[in-house]
Amino acid sequence: MEIYTLTDEKRRKILSKLKYNQIQTLSDFTMYEVKSEMITNNFIAASDWHLVDIQEDPFWKLRYTDNAPGKYVPKLKCYCGKTLRYQYVLESRNGKQLYLGKEHFMQHAGIPQKIANQIHERVNNIMIFRDEILVKYDQGKRFPLKEYRTLDRSRMIYEFGEDFRYKLRRFRDANLPLFHVDESRMMKKYRQVKEANYALYRVLNKEKIEDHHFLFRETLEEYIDNIGVGHFEDNARWLEVISSDGRLVEETIENILNNSTSMTREILEKDYIKPVNTRLANLSMYNDFKDRFVRILDKIKKDIYGKSEVDILLKKEEEKIVELNALQVQIYGKDAVQDYQDGKENRSVKEIADSISEIKKKYKKYKKIKNKYIHLINTYINFYPVLINRLNEISDKEIVLSNNVEDKYIETLGAYSKFPKLNEEEKKIVRYFMLRHKVNIPGEGIKQGYSLSAVSIGKFRKVESKDIQKLLLEYLILRVAIIEEIVGFKNKELQDKYVKAKNIISRDGKYKSNKIIESYNIELLVSLLISNNHSKYANITLNKEVELLKQKLDEIIKESGKRKIVRHVLNSLIEAYREKLSFDNDISNIVASIIRKGNKISYNISSLPQWEQDFINFLYELNYYYYGSKLSKDRKNVNVKVLNINLMFLRFINTKMRLIIERINLSEQLREIYGSNLVEKIDMISKLSKMAKIKNKDMKAKEKCKSVLKISSKQLYNIMKVYRKCSNKKRSGGKLKRLEKGINMLEIRDSLKKEIIFFEKNKKGILELQDVFKSKRRN
Repeated sequence: MEIYTLTDEKRRKILSKLKYNQIQTLSDFTMYEVKSEMITNNFIAASDWHLVDIQEDPFWKLRYTDNAPGKYVPKLKCYCGKTLRYQYVLESRNGKQLYLGKEHFMQHAGIPQKIANQIHERVNNIMIFRDEILVKYDQGKRFPLKEYRTLDRSRMIYEFGEDFRYKLRRFRDANLPLFHVDESRMMKKYRQVKEANYALYRVLNKEKIEDHHFLFRETLEEYIDNIGVGHFEDNARWLEVISSDGRLVEETIENILNNSTSMTREILEKDYIKPVNTRLANLSMYNDFKDRFVRILDKIKKDIYGKSEVDILLKKEEEKIVELNALQVQIYGKDAVQDYQDGKENRSVKEIADSISEIKKKYKKYKKIKNKYIHLINTYINFYPVLINRLNEISDKEIVLSNNVEDKYIETLGAYSKFPKLNEEEKKIVRYFMLRHKVNIPGEGIKQGYSLSAVSIGKFRKVESKDIQKLLLEYLILRVAIIEEIVGFKNKELQDKYVKAKNIISRDGKYKSNKIIESYNIELLVSLLISNNHSKYANITLNKEVELLKQKLDEIIKESGKRKIVRHVLNSLIEAYREKLSFDNDISNIVASIIRKGNKISYNISSLPQWEQDFINFLYELNYYYYGSKLSKDRKNVNVKVLNINLMFLRFINTKMRLIIERINLSEQLREIYGSNLVEKIDMISKLSKMAKIKNKDMKAKEKCKSVLKISSKQLYNIMKVYRKCSNKKRSGGKLKRLEKGINMLEIRDSLKKEIIFFEKNKKGILELQDVFKSKRRN
């Protein structure tokens, strides 16, 4: 046996390459040997103290590696305070414990030098165990995993004791090579297993299964590797029989494949070979392996033995016809099945193969139709569950026909012609539930493509069969019932939506429809409201409603001091009313649009300043007095133009009015904060972040920036440094807060800090207003 000894430096170098769990595993098992050796052989002469434990810091002098999680902190100390690699634990008779290093251990225990030398010699001998493993690891050797798995699968691992099994598991998990004694012990057992199984391999090799198609040989080899050493004769007899059967199956498949068309080969691979291989691959190696393997083999023998190419194709055709029929029933009903098995006997291989191809094409086509129907129904169920439940009831209901079929057909056809046109999706819904109805009708019937149509009375009279006439009447009655339900549902839904739209327009009934302003167009009305006594309208007598509105508006202007803003908003509203929208839109689309917009409309204004709340209330009142009162209670009598105008008004309030006020307020704040050189300062501050990002070296731009902002080169550099730091992609969250904090910490005047922070908070709005200020200055 080769002896491995390492210097401390070489040992640390190898340890530094190991992972945390590998070092810990080595330490655990080395110290187990040390404790066993030293505590069992009590070397302490003094009678009052006994050695009860020896601890090791496995990461001693590895504190600068990444092996130990977190920052390394020495965990073992002598009572004198010195950090230790090995710590000796002494215990007195009364239970007191001392934690000592090597020197203090010798001194306190009173161990003679001769005994001390023996102790060190024994510890060094034990450390040879660790050094051997470290040297093997450094040479690239690892845990013998393949041999371990063979022992584990064959259950031979349990012939070792629990302690040794635990040791093997720990070294396996750490992927460390074994000490030579442990490796020899494990490999001896492994060779016993392999020697026993070599004889079984020879039995298997007699039949020369080569796994051209099925995984018979691979599965049986895996079984041999997983069985125990015992019961050799039983396993040998079983292998001999089963491998012979497996060889015959392979030969049969090979023969069929060599003399078959491409379609037959495809069927064999998909329907026989792949399913069998899947079952073999998932076959458990324990318990009932033999019985299950035999069942799989018997099944494939039954499917293949004695079969010709025609037999295989006929079976496949039959399967495909069944699949197609099942799908056709789901889409077209019981009587929509086309029989592909014609009366011709002894069809050729090509004829059967062509038939299968045709069935597959039709199945693929019907699958797409079914998926479209299912998607449509699922969509309707999500949005209109009540309607779908009702249509299900109608299609499931048995329809009782009258004796006078023709008169009833004429009557039902008249009702059908009075219905409004359905959209394409609604037509598909009608067809779906008519098809669904057919599945539940007893009797033979006819092909659906004809029976589902609403034929004219002329074509109806030409049908000679009374049974077919009854079926046509039945489907016309069903069609009328389904369409009637859809139309009724749509009307109710539209009426509900219309009421909701009216509530949005009138702000939940706040403005009653009995108030109306007459004799003015909207442009004149607005001009009257915003005029003063010296205007050209001073001699016009206002009616009572307009007078009340003017008083409200005057109060808003007086309280807010925002006459220019009020005038601008009202004139903008007139422009919104002049928008050219089509007034002949579908009423359902207009109402649905109002409902969609309604959830976003800013008519809940409680968070705004008081004058803005009052002004928005005034605008609603103005619109409703002039247009809203013309809305009918019944959506069937709705004035589409009025609906459109109210939709324009709601859009104006939501998208334009708020922006007008915010922009004017922002412009006032801009002038207040930036002062007279407004445009130049905005320009320079907006360039700061760009200059920081690209590390701009343009001296002219920097000099101009310093001049406008009235700062030094050092101050400009510090501002750009803050911008650069805050634009770090790795710390994108909270960018504005970090920028504000960084700017406030700089040694620049407070007014400039305020300007920069205000710009960053309102950047989008400021840049939109910048061109306005520039154009005003030029003019």
